[in-house]
Amino acid sequence: MEKNLYMTLEGMYPSLHRVEKKIAQYVLENSDAVTTMSVQHLARILGVAESSIVRFSKLVGCSGFAEFKLMLVKSAPHERRTIFEELSTEDDAETVVRKVFSRNIDTLEHALELLDYDKIGRAVDLMHHADRIVFFGLGASASIAEDFYIRLMRIGMNAQAVTDAHLSQIEAGLLDRHAVAVGITHTGRTLEVVRALEKARAGGAATIAITGFPQTPVQQAVDLCLELYSPEQLFVSPRVAQISLIDSLYVGLALRRKNSALNHTARMEAALEEFRLK
Repeated sequence: MEKNLYMTLEGMYPSLHRVEKKIAQYVLENSDAVTTMSVQHLARILGVAESSIVRFSKLVGCSGFAEFKLMLVKSAPHERRTIFEELSTEDDAETVVRKVFSRNIDTLEHALELLDYDKIGRAVDLMHHADRIVFFGLGASASIAEDFYIRLMRIGMNAQAVTDAHLSQIEAGLLDRHAVAVGITHTGRTLEVVRALEKARAGGAATIAITGFPQTPVQQAVDLCLELYSPEQLFVSPRVAQISLIDSLYVGLALRRKNSALNHTARMEAALEEFRLK
């Protein structure tokens, strides 16, 4: 699927440096005008070097400014829905719910357009062949790590979630080439998660990161970085995209070991049956 440059710029914006943010903001606000400019003209308007424009074009995946302009034309944004509307104190319950659902639906649609399916396939391969999988997540990412662990445990995989800052360093230091370490950090900058992945990688473990932004420190610490579209949205969590991604990885793994997965799921259901009210 061809890159949508507008969504790429929105997703990358928080992790860009000052000059890069200046270019990105101008492009997002004046995209039609930019498509008719030369690199010299745009550099003059922004007060930056022409080489900065060229580097920025390559940073977002284009061969140069000419291709950058072409991608702008090809991915002209569709009309935004209520995802970008502000919630009002006068909104009734139905209106609030519809706006929140609309934001989540929009995020999922945009995330789907930007996902790298080859990377997801490689992540499934790495986890499928691992003897042990350890998920690292702190703060808001801790519940995502624990959710992922529970899903894999249900289909009989040797998984563990570590959500304590100090224990994450100890566990990571014990991993070897038979393990996979998966770090979950929305910002891509959570120090303890990045350090844990670096330790795991140094010990020979395969390393995967799930994050909301490209070009962040965690990308340098892992073998494989899965980046999700994560626009800035007041009061709305990026969890909807994160959960959908781990659902996809979970189903991919379950399909690889279908008979075993079904057997373990049935045994778990049987074990829990006595605790369900009739």
